[in-house]
Amino acid sequence: MQTIIHLVRHGQAENPQKIVYGRMPGFHLSVFGKKQARKVGKHFSMTKIGTIYTSPLERAFETANIISEYQKGVKIKHVYDLIEADYSKWQTWKMEDLFKADSYMAFLNDPKTNQTPENLNTIANRMAKFINQICKFNKGGEVICVSHEYPIIVAKLTFEGNSLTGTKTHHVSTGSITTLVLDENCTMAESSYTELK
Repeated sequence: MQTIIHLVRHGQAENPQKIVYGRMPGFHLSVFGKKQARKVGKHFSMTKIGTIYTSPLERAFETANIISEYQKGVKIKHVYDLIEADYSKWQTWKMEDLFKADSYMAFLNDPKTNQTPENLNTIANRMAKFINQICKFNKGGEVICVSHEYPIIVAKLTFEGNSLTGTKTHHVSTGSITTLVLDENCTMAESSYTELK
């Protein structure tokens, strides 16, 4: 009996100043981001989804709301474990400054670094705990989880048994779908990545 978990990265957010917004409130889907969410909704329109779980941040739950329009009667559940990585150290920085920061390099290269509020190991633990819980609760079913780039990448690497340092060479686009197929023991059977055109 397989359980299928679709990790959807939220649609593109409105961010004209190109800052690192992390968990800051007030960052909503752009026009393009709404189109991406509708594409995801249409993609799953013929799939029986049991529940849509979402990060509580605006760009994520707005994406989940749009997807739910294509799933009659499916409940949306806000889950803190799906939230963005804790970027409070870098919030409001310009994107180009982030990529020059030693603390950001430490975040990507050392899963147990103490230079950041949340390291890759911490993200892996919260995502693994959550995915195991929903796998057991939704045995044999199919669910959607709307989250953010690093939590999705880290979850995939964790369930594949790969090193978290692989985070720096992975990317998941806004509006993309990372699918984890888990067996009856909630162990990874296969994974896939989809970008909708």
